[in-house]
Amino acid sequence: MWRHKDTFAELDIEVVLVSFEPLERIRWYLADAPFAWPVLLDPDRHLYKAYGFERTSFRRAWLSPRTLAHYLRAALKGRLPHRPVADTLQLGGDVLIDPTGTVRFVHQSREPADRPSVRLLLDMARQWRSAPTTLA
Repeated sequence: MWRHKDTFAELDIEVVLVSFEPLERIRWYLADAPFAWPVLLDPDRHLYKAYGFERTSFRRAWLSPRTLAHYLRAALKGRLPHRPVADTLQLGGDVLIDPTGTVRFVHQSREPADRPSVRLLLDMARQWRSAPTTLA
């Protein structure tokens, strides 16, 4: 997503990351991260529950072909995964909220590597921004 930061900025889209990890772990993670987006801490997972982001099985989290392929691609690029510390069975997702606060899209991941493409997210944002607004 970071590679598209300029497009997000042009569309006036703010990206916010949400994590249930403790602050110390987030600081450690961000020290190696190539991005500079704000992070919202949700240790009690209220947002995860509100958007239906569930936990999965060990098999689906670690042994699915999609997840294995994701880690293999990362390893081939020299990005070896860190030893997991947190709840590796907690799934996340993606949520698009328009400037009025209306939730426009929710993607609930079925496994760790299950994410919508950045192109899809940007296309959806362009659609709602170009839609005519009506006054009640």
